[in-house]
Parts: sequence; C-alpha cells; structure tokens
Amino acid sequence: MSTSPALPHCDADWGCDHFDLTHLNGTTVYACRVEIADIAKLASELAKTVIDTSWMSTLDHGARRTYESTVSRTADLLREIFESMDPGSPVAGEFGEMMVSIGSARALSVVFSHSRVPLAELWKPQLKQNGGFDFHTVCEGELIHFGEAKFASSGNPWGLAIAQADEFLHDQKHLRDRSDLVNLVSPGAITRLDADEFGVVAAFSLNAENQDRVISNAVSAAVTLASKYGIKQVFVVGVSHVP
Repeated sequence: MSTSPALPHCDADWGCDHFDLTHLNGTTVYACRVEIADIAKLASELAKTVIDTSWMSTLDHGARRTYESTVSRTADLLREIFESMDPGSPVAGEFGEMMVSIGSARALSVVFSHSRVPLAELWKPQLKQNGGFDFHTVCEGELIHFGEAKFASSGNPWGLAIAQADEFLHDQKHLRDRSDLVNLVSPGAITRLDADEFGVVAAFSLNAENQDRVISNAVSAAVTLASKYGIKQVFVVGVSHVP
C-alpha cells in the first residue's frame, strides 16, 4: 500500500506539513502524517495553545472555577517545557509527548476539519499523570475522538498507542471523561457518546525510512481495534521531525 499523497497541507504557522493518506479502509480507518520542519516555530505554537484560556469564557461560573486552578498550574508547567526546547537538540521526553499529542490534534483539524478540545492535561486533576486519553477532537459528524499519543526518540510506537487505547476502552476511561467533556463539546457530541458512538486516534512518533510500511501496519491494527469495540472511526497519525 502506498501512502504518499500528491500534495501536502502546508501549515506555515506551525512549521510543518500534513499529509492526507486518504481513506484506507471502508468507513472505519483514516490516516495522516505530519512532517515537522521548524521545531522552534512548533514549540512557540504549542506554548500559545496551552496558555490560551479563551475556551473557559463560554463555561458557566461553577465550571470555570472548577478548572481555573488546574489549568493555570499545568499550563505554566507545559509552557516551561516548550520554551526551554533547544531547536538544535534532539526531540525527547515530555516535549516529544506533547509534540505528538497537540501536533496530531492540529493535523486532524487541518486535514479532516476536526474541532480541537483543550488538551486533557489542562482539565484533568492529576498534573502530568492523567491516567486516561491524552487529547480529544470532535469531527464534523459530532463524534468525539479519544486520542492516545506515544513518543519514542527511535522506533515507531504505534503498537503502544493502540494497545494503550485498547486498555483504556476496556476500562471505560473514555466514559469517565464524559463529566468533563459535557462542558467542552456540543450536546450533539455527548448524545452520540451516550449512544456508544465515538472515535479513537492512535498518534505516534514516526522514525522510519519506510514510513509507508509503518503506517500500513498501524492501520491494520487500527482495523482490529475498531472491530473489537464497534468504533465508528479510527485515525492513525504518524508525526516525524525533519531536521
């Protein structure tokens, strides 16, 4: 299977290109790839994303007070991580994890017109240990997509991303997010979730010469995951850094 697209979606603001790898498996699995060329520009945009609290302005007074403390502490921590990133150093650690999480949500927004939900670490209570899905998006059909991101400085941890998503679904951690998501997404998206209609995103760092093969293997595993849980859509997103 070839996954080479004709043209990239150029994302100059974020210093990267997004590639739509087309609809690969009926109505279940989609795939895209992100190539990051300007890591300094990406780090700047990641920092802007986590300190943007405009999403809280639409919340009622009680919900806003609930999130204010957690958002402030976590945003400060993440901003420090992004601002300390040395563009000349290899991508690693917490920066790499956030690069895959937020970068994948950005790709789904650019390529598939998803709406991005504030990063889970901003509104879940445990700082840097959220114990559940890393990020969420909502597609045009009002399906909430639960995203799991894995980063490795070498290798292609798509298997870890899909295995973690499988574990979280088995433990129904996607349903545990409902009490927060009701404040963050549309009523229609919550209605679909209550009817067990949702999507999953398996995002991972991509470090391979044969990226087609990696994406193909991830798609095959995603098809199995979708069948196991009756998932409406699964998105596979590979994120690579091109120095």
